[in-house]
Amino acid sequence: MSLKVDSPVILAGIRIADLLILNLLWIVGCLPVVTAGASTIAAFTLTLKMVEEREQPAVFIPFWKAFAANLKHGVPLTLIFLAAVYSIWLDAQLFAKLPGNTLIFLIVAFLAGFFLLIHFLYVCPLEARYENTMLGSLANSRRIFMRFFVRTLGLMGILVIQVMLFTQISPLLLYVGFFCLPVLMIYTTSQVVMPIFRKIEGDGEASDGFAIDREGYTIH
Repeated sequence: MSLKVDSPVILAGIRIADLLILNLLWIVGCLPVVTAGASTIAAFTLTLKMVEEREQPAVFIPFWKAFAANLKHGVPLTLIFLAAVYSIWLDAQLFAKLPGNTLIFLIVAFLAGFFLLIHFLYVCPLEARYENTMLGSLANSRRIFMRFFVRTLGLMGILVIQVMLFTQISPLLLYVGFFCLPVLMIYTTSQVVMPIFRKIEGDGEASDGFAIDREGYTIH
């Protein structure tokens, strides 16, 4: 029995290979730490095209082109994210270690974590697909989070399950997760967010200020 080049088995194997390569490229792009945002946006640039089945024949060159193109927003987004995470960690430490009633620090940590989540969950796919200011992308991430709240909860649940699967069961899965978990989460997010993007693009201008130019797919 012979397999055709365009058979589902061959195509699935190519997709898996591309994703594993993309995962390694993402890790390399994150090595300077401050470029993690640009690396993540670049990865989303490719996975969103994969979901739409308009990916390019290779991932190496397109990834680094997207990486370079998104450094302008990617580096500041990384710094903002790291500063917010450090602030949340500091509030948690103050709650745990200071004497007396320190509940306020825990409340602040939870509020800061929620604020971070709603602004950063969708910001990288937004940056990957549309042209916009950095603040505009953060605001639109918040709008998508709120408008598609139930779908967002589902996405968050899937991502948590993926993280738990590769980090909490066995050391072997933790090792395997290093080579596939980041891109798996990025690809999963792309699968969920693409129908949202298509709906928004089809709706045109929304009452919450999120507007799409359906010709150029540019957020105003």
